[in-house]
Amino acid sequence: MTRRAAFPVLGLFAAAKLTSQAAQNLFFAALLVAAGTSAHAGAGLSSFFVAMLVASLAFGVPGGALADRVGPSRGFGAGGLARAVVIAAWAFAPGAGWMVPAVVFAYSAVSQLYSPSEMALVRVLGGGHHSAMHSLLVTMQFSGQGLAVGVLAPLLWWYGGTGAMAAGAAVAGLGAAVLACSLAVATRRLRLDAPVRGSSFRDTVGFFRRYAIAREALLALALMSMVVQGSIVALPLYLRNDLAAGSLGAAAVVGAAGLGVLLGLGFAAFRLRAQVAGPVIRAAVLAMAAGMFALAALDYGLRAALELTEFGPLVDLDLRLGASFAVAVPVAFLLGLAVCLALLAGRTALSAAAPVAHQSRVFAVQSVLTDALVVLPLVLFGVGVEVAGARPVLAAMGGVAGFAFLVLEGRVVIAWFHQPPSESPVAAIAVPADRG
Repeated sequence: MTRRAAFPVLGLFAAAKLTSQAAQNLFFAALLVAAGTSAHAGAGLSSFFVAMLVASLAFGVPGGALADRVGPSRGFGAGGLARAVVIAAWAFAPGAGWMVPAVVFAYSAVSQLYSPSEMALVRVLGGGHHSAMHSLLVTMQFSGQGLAVGVLAPLLWWYGGTGAMAAGAAVAGLGAAVLACSLAVATRRLRLDAPVRGSSFRDTVGFFRRYAIAREALLALALMSMVVQGSIVALPLYLRNDLAAGSLGAAAVVGAAGLGVLLGLGFAAFRLRAQVAGPVIRAAVLAMAAGMFALAALDYGLRAALELTEFGPLVDLDLRLGASFAVAVPVAFLLGLAVCLALLAGRTALSAAAPVAHQSRVFAVQSVLTDALVVLPLVLFGVGVEVAGARPVLAAMGGVAGFAFLVLEGRVVIAWFHQPPSESPVAAIAVPADRG
């Protein structure tokens, strides 16, 4: 890609990501309102997530294979157009809560072409700057989510309820489809993307079996997904019962996590390289383990130390709130940073290491395996929060992350003694950014 061609094409890519993310979150908000206000709200809300997961598991790998066959930019355009069609079709009858599972299933199914194509375009458009491209995508993702949830959804709900939200999602989805199709035309005109023949699903499985960095990335991304979704389940109860946090206290914890994410995005954009993705993954996994254990129990130790030492100005400290927040705020920052780095280092490693012929399939397999690996822990965590409270669940997540770190470090220690040539992380990911 020439320098002159890079900026318009990258601008289209960033704008398509921002717009599609805003459309998706606005669409999901309208669907959840329709499901939650129907006669069978509980079944409707649970079926929302079940339908999404089933479609992802059923169509993830075929969608990645199709994206590789037609080329990621064409898959990106076709997937964006299909998503817009699903959103627009539901916008004609947005109040029908009974339609929600079918609509979610259809949207998730066509997204299995769109999402791996998006990930594969990092290799096509990035010119070797994989971490910066993934940082850009995550930034656009968060920006689109904030725009939809913080601005558009409340405004449209106030203006016209579910119908207005659905119509807004349809307009945004159509705009995203136009941008995605424009990107496909631009990459074809500039000869940046061409379908690659001759690869198979067996090659994709062989990639994960052959390269340790690919398995490390898979483990880190699955763990990151578990920690994020498990925290969504446990943290509201933790903030309410264990920290007794009001809106200001909760905002301090969430804000600290957000600052950690911003620091991770900046580090990935300017300093993260594929050759150091492995150490960054292991550091992020260790930080997630330490953070979960700290939230579960560290404030107890701090409180005991303060009570035993009665150190000067800390004697009159409100131990119940002060000690807990003294732990929760910096730990939230650490967890935000760790989650962001695990996500970006894992994706960077896969983008750099996976052969161009099946980039989409690699990310599709990673997504399917991640969903399959985290679904059972999330069910158990949900039950655990209801039965035992938030702290045991946070400790359990820390235990899983700690075990994952030991597995990763164990592989490194074994490699020191055996040094298998095909297992070298540097050799695995130092692949030229070719176009096939």
